[in-house]
Amino acid sequence: MVRHRALFALLAAWCVPSSGLAETPDFEAGRAVVVGGKDASVTPCFMCHGLDGVGDFAGAFPRLTGQAAFYMYKQLIDYASEARPHDVMTPIAREMIEPQMANVAFYYSVLDAPYARRPAVEPEVLARGRKIAEDGLPEADVQACNLCHGVDGAGNPPLFPYLAGQYAPYTELQMQLFKRGVRVNDPVAVMRDIAEDLSDDDIRAVALYFEWLRPGEDDGRGGARVGASERERTGG
Repeated sequence: MVRHRALFALLAAWCVPSSGLAETPDFEAGRAVVVGGKDASVTPCFMCHGLDGVGDFAGAFPRLTGQAAFYMYKQLIDYASEARPHDVMTPIAREMIEPQMANVAFYYSVLDAPYARRPAVEPEVLARGRKIAEDGLPEADVQACNLCHGVDGAGNPPLFPYLAGQYAPYTELQMQLFKRGVRVNDPVAVMRDIAEDLSDDDIRAVALYFEWLRPGEDDGRGGARVGASERERTGG
């Protein structure tokens, strides 16, 4: 518990907004960057993430709809500085000034859009993912994902992004990048430490569980999730 309190203190200090969020973000200015309106020098976001931020169900482009604005803003800052290097996002982020980053992040954060079709997940994989999300793996010193990412993976703004409904291939890739030390923009290396202690099968299970999950619905303690109907287990 002491370790967790210290971690939250460090994360809170890390997440104090910088100058790019000093003023109230502008929804219409954010939309203009997304659609490629006023400033042709910035690559339009909709080309990959869509106007409504649903991204790509195959996981190449994450779901941004309703994500915490500060988290998205911070990722753009990290892409631009190469704290989180990315072949596509780094040059795009460098086209933006910080207020544009803040406006785009705000634009996507207030949108709402339907979730993609649930993935097909075997019941035992779903159960393993839920265990890691809700209870962690004490024997491996892995804390529960929900401790930071909120009940049902619904997020804990402004510090932690939602995971529920995020595409499993994207989440799995990010966990693998943390595990291999390729992605290093996590504060106090918290995600690297967790990913290093998870097997590849565990990473896949928790990624699938979170894509399958929908915040606010039955959490499965009564068997509705882990003992899902045939329709749900086949992705319906």
